[in-house]
Amino acid sequence: MNAGAIAGLALAATLAACAMGERAPPPKPFAGTPWRVILELPLAGETPYVRFGDGRMEGFDGCNRIAARYVEDSVGAHAIAIGRIETGRHACDRSAQAAEDRILEVLQSVSSYAITGDAMTMTGSAGTLRFRAAAGKGKP
Repeated sequence: MNAGAIAGLALAATLAACAMGERAPPPKPFAGTPWRVILELPLAGETPYVRFGDGRMEGFDGCNRIAARYVEDSVGAHAIAIGRIETGRHACDRSAQAAEDRILEVLQSVSSYAITGDAMTMTGSAGTLRFRAAAGKGKP
């Protein structure tokens, strides 16, 4: 084996050892964390977000404030059902209205969620929404 190959193996072993020593950050808590919706195209103005706690979801969908009751499993399987979503009736520009329609469609159909570090995905029959935890407990 030549010196280049040995150096390459040593580098690979070092990188693997470093990767094994790094631990992923613990997942953010589902309840109480303000979760910002990750959109393909960002909106001007306030970022859509949701926050869950005590069986109630509240937030902003890109156009209007939203609120709903939800039921979460009690055994840790990350199953969830969101009840009828109440929303405001403000008129919005086309892009904000499209974001609102999509967010409401997916949230209304959500059946499960998964959290890894500060990222959450919610999935249901209408598709998937991705979220990123906002810093702090207040509005993102």
